[in-house]
Amino acid sequence: MNAVITPKREHYKELDSIRGVASLSVLITHLLLVFPVIASSVTYQEHPFLFIAKYVPFLRSLFIGGPEAVKLFFVLSGFVLALPFLRPGASIAYLPFMVKRFCRIYFPYYTAISLAFILSMAAAQGPLPEYSGWFNSSWADPLTLPLLLHHLFLLGEFNHHAYNNVIWSLIHEMRVSLIFPLLMYGVIRFSWKANILLYLILGFAGFYLGGFGNTLGFLLLFVVGALLAKHKDRLIAVYQGLTPLRKTAVFFFGFCLYSLHLPDSLKNSVLITVFTDLNMIGCCILILAAMAKGAFSRLLRHPVLHFFGKISYSLYLLHLIVLIASVRWLHGALPVWLILGIAAIGSIALAALSYYAVEVPSIKIGQKWAARISGTGKPAAPAGTAGKVNGTPAP
Repeated sequence: MNAVITPKREHYKELDSIRGVASLSVLITHLLLVFPVIASSVTYQEHPFLFIAKYVPFLRSLFIGGPEAVKLFFVLSGFVLALPFLRPGASIAYLPFMVKRFCRIYFPYYTAISLAFILSMAAAQGPLPEYSGWFNSSWADPLTLPLLLHHLFLLGEFNHHAYNNVIWSLIHEMRVSLIFPLLMYGVIRFSWKANILLYLILGFAGFYLGGFGNTLGFLLLFVVGALLAKHKDRLIAVYQGLTPLRKTAVFFFGFCLYSLHLPDSLKNSVLITVFTDLNMIGCCILILAAMAKGAFSRLLRHPVLHFFGKISYSLYLLHLIVLIASVRWLHGALPVWLILGIAAIGSIALAALSYYAVEVPSIKIGQKWAARISGTGKPAAPAGTAGKVNGTPAP
């Protein structure tokens, strides 16, 4: 297939911003998970207020909504990646598509994981009993050649918690990207009902199998994001046609679905599939609300939120590294709350630097290499990348 160059790209600043808010949600989640009581499973009888904060819809998203934020990233990935395929007469060449994806995802990732390797060797070793097992699971394993190679390719099954556990989502992103043009063939050719039924079945089987099968479990989120892109005009029109009261009700219903979370004690393949799909529906409603005219859309166009949208990928990649290094270096010297504050500010500052110094050049390099491969002689408009509008991949 030959790449078709189109001069105009669809740009949704609101979706940039919603990704930025989701990345901040992941940051806040990880700041709180350093505390053992937050990281552990709790019952209502043991900690009623904590249980409500962790599991009651809407409230959860304000504190520890990181897992749901990643599902939003997956749906947004499918949406953004689908847009170039859906343009009239579009024909996307596979190799240029993958080259741009590789440069955009891997170059910032390699920068971040290299920093994690270096800082882990300079930090104090051994567990810190005051902090959670989740926190102590990072930077606890020696860097062996097999582990290094797994981090290099980012496709296989390995201990992704060892140095920067947020990369688990990038593993699924890259696996899906390898077959995304095939997924789009089904999205374009077949009905939304056929697509959803197929990937519902695959999702149940995938979560049941675990391991590599988990990628099958998440396929539906990418496909539904692509279907949302395919039918966006009609769906946005339906949402905008609602009365203000109904629109508000639908929005908060979607927010509640998005923030549903399954307690660890109840997890099995069936309930994981059900809750993942409910989260997915909530993600779709939030995306539609973001693109439709209204108060939510206007809020998301605020420059501050848009800034966080631009740096969201770097913030996702770097915040845990900064957090672990800050705790290990400053533990005992400063109060915990101050260490976490330093980690949060440092993460945002480093993410902004990474965006301009690493992400933007990575995008340009990918476009340049893809243009050479496709024989166009000049960079094509990006075909979309994992996760974010304008080419920033989600974690």
